[in-house]
Amino acid sequence: MNDQTETGDFAGAVTAIFGEAFAEVVGLGQRTSLRDIITTAKADHSLPMSELTVLAAQRDPYRLDTAANHALGAWLRNALAEVGHNPVATRIHARGIHYLLVGRVAKPDGSLYVNDAKTWEWLSEKVIKAARFLGYLPWTATRDARNTTPVSYAPVFAAPQWRLSAGEVELYLPEHLEPRLQIVGDLYRQPWRQVVISEKQGVVDLLTPVCKRRQAVLATPSGEVSDQMVYDLMAEAYAEDRPIVFHQIGDFDPSGNQMAVSTARTVQALCDSEFPGLEARVHAVALNKEHCVDWSLPESVIKDSEKRAGAWKAAMQWEQTEIDAAVSLAPDAFAKVVENSLLQYFDKSLANRAAETKRALEAAANERLADTLGEERLAEIRTAAEAKLEDLESLVDEVNAALAFDPAEAGVEIPPEPEVLIGATACRNDPLLDTAGDWVEQTRRLIARKKY
Repeated sequence: MNDQTETGDFAGAVTAIFGEAFAEVVGLGQRTSLRDIITTAKADHSLPMSELTVLAAQRDPYRLDTAANHALGAWLRNALAEVGHNPVATRIHARGIHYLLVGRVAKPDGSLYVNDAKTWEWLSEKVIKAARFLGYLPWTATRDARNTTPVSYAPVFAAPQWRLSAGEVELYLPEHLEPRLQIVGDLYRQPWRQVVISEKQGVVDLLTPVCKRRQAVLATPSGEVSDQMVYDLMAEAYAEDRPIVFHQIGDFDPSGNQMAVSTARTVQALCDSEFPGLEARVHAVALNKEHCVDWSLPESVIKDSEKRAGAWKAAMQWEQTEIDAAVSLAPDAFAKVVENSLLQYFDKSLANRAAETKRALEAAANERLADTLGEERLAEIRTAAEAKLEDLESLVDEVNAALAFDPAEAGVEIPPEPEVLIGATACRNDPLLDTAGDWVEQTRRLIARKKY
């Protein structure tokens, strides 16, 4: 389909493709911001569309805004309504949508929607992708269920708040309990939400400790990361009002090389369409040719079925090497490469600064506590705490929870909520994608990587 058809009269184009009755039933959406971005860049830089298209034209998010794809998105919206499913109220996985439709609706060509591999591939790879990016299916309508454990580790942040504790019980029972105000939760947060994405599950044992140390999410989707998973990870960063950086890990082969490009293009499109103002970056961390050579990793022959093999071998002078080889033969070096990438966005001094801030805030608050409560009320809290302590002698964690009082109910003047400290960064390596940079420059960088 040419550019004129893609950006012109949707109704006329749909009628020509699917027939007048179908066009009337589905209704049509409007042009999207993604389409505007790429057509504006095309005009401003006098470039052909091919030089701004990173993925295959039928898969690149910036090229999905066609009459045919609007028709598919509208068909899915109406098909779900026909079977009584509300995508806003109930979140299911894409395979669940497939089974909702089997035998109950007609496809756009009039044939019955059936349960076979061809129909599932058409729905998952073409229809749902178009429907999401064109606004016919909310991103929150589906969840990623392609793998049993797509996210292997994710740090948890608890916003700081004040509580009134009658004492902190450790492995002994104190004879005297003294009420004091404490800040519970996390008083600091690293400046970037970090995500390590690996196409192989074999990295979990090696990289989970690294990700825990550097407060990064470890996602292992067993292959290329899904659009849905990228959306969910970015939605969490957007809700936190925090920029996000992806560190992509893949085999050193055409598919592994492509994964960083695909992730970056999806991130770029979601920033432009779903998360305005969110700064995002993507780093292609490993494996690369230097890793394979320096770590003496074994080379294996690319399958004959790989269509990109010739161009790959000519450019790289190497067949292929799997991540699993690095995990087995060079675990320390491999983990260090990943950790060094994470350290670019990690403030090592932040935890100590937060601890000092916490001590100062608590000391200032507790200096005024006795005057606020009065000795009589303090005595009541001590008595109540000691009674609870006798009932929970063997359960230290439960004791500490039971000894906490709501400051407001106790009549305490609560200090202002502590401000969360945000760390500093020192990025040394140029990311594959930086959404804060020029759109055309970022796009052409992805195309260059794809071409080796």
